[in-house]
Amino acid sequence: MTDPIRHATACLFLVLSLVATSNSALSQSTDRIRTIGGSESGEVIRMSPVSVVIQKGSETKEIPVNEIRSIIFRQEPSELTQARLNAVNAGYESALSRLSAINTSALTNDFIKQDVEYYTAYCNAKMALLGSKNIRAAGMELNSFVGKYDQSYHFLEATELLGDLLATMGNYSAAEAMYNKLAKAPWPEYRMRSAVLVGQTMLAQGKNQQALGQFDAALKVNDDSPGGKQQRLAAELGKAVASAATGNVDEGLKAVEQVIRDADPENDQLLAKAYNALGACYVQSGQPKLALYAYLHTDLLYGRVAEEHAEALAKLIPLWESVGQDGEARRARETLVTQYPASRWAKQLQ
Repeated sequence: MTDPIRHATACLFLVLSLVATSNSALSQSTDRIRTIGGSESGEVIRMSPVSVVIQKGSETKEIPVNEIRSIIFRQEPSELTQARLNAVNAGYESALSRLSAINTSALTNDFIKQDVEYYTAYCNAKMALLGSKNIRAAGMELNSFVGKYDQSYHFLEATELLGDLLATMGNYSAAEAMYNKLAKAPWPEYRMRSAVLVGQTMLAQGKNQQALGQFDAALKVNDDSPGGKQQRLAAELGKAVASAATGNVDEGLKAVEQVIRDADPENDQLLAKAYNALGACYVQSGQPKLALYAYLHTDLLYGRVAEEHAEALAKLIPLWESVGQDGEARRARETLVTQYPASRWAKQLQ
């Protein structure tokens, strides 16, 4: 290689190095908010349960919480970045391992500290719902977060999750109090969400007429957003189950079948609820074999959807017995008690 070429090559490498360093410095000097429609960057200067405010030069911008998927804070530990990704993809153990490696006393940004605490409580709560953590301890930890950080942008999500823990423990009145807080958010989707969740707790208590009122209230809300459409399907499912329980079985079956046809095939939670609802309708109509197939669908395809999987296992036990498959009934019982020992479904076996 001649000297001019060597010199030009060295200069090129230097320029590329400077560009890379500049880009790296830029990426580390700003907070990045991933939204439903793209991303925003700037410095997070303020947050509340319903919005996050960022500063971009001399301007500020307010971003609604219902549009935010995640926030990566500048200078946050790489362990937090990876743990957040693990957590939202149900890798709770991996997330907790990474979070435990963070020296929180060295953190100077309060928003970063909040995120470490939130995702720790979030993962423990999710694992408690799956039966691998103490549900009472997880509830206390999450309740502490909600009380301590009532202006966090995680507040609504944490409140709903706390309601899920309370409902799983059978404390329905406390769960409903948590779910009712969601209705105070400024978006129609959250009013629907609140009504659907309260309706589901009423179904769990056998309060079918009251549950119908909640699901009807959700269906009356006009919201064509993607989230609103999902809540509408969830409300239709809940109404179908409540209708079947009050004697309108054919109406319930038709509604559930329509939801299954309309549902996004990637929405495991909604489909798990739908097949459980289908099973409940078949039980009400005196068709145990069809009910068994519906609940088995949830067992085999949606085992990662904890609450619905636990319900399906509990309902499969008597259905397997009714067709003389005692071995399958024992398998369902053992799986339920082993995987979801703290669930209300496992407690019903005691």
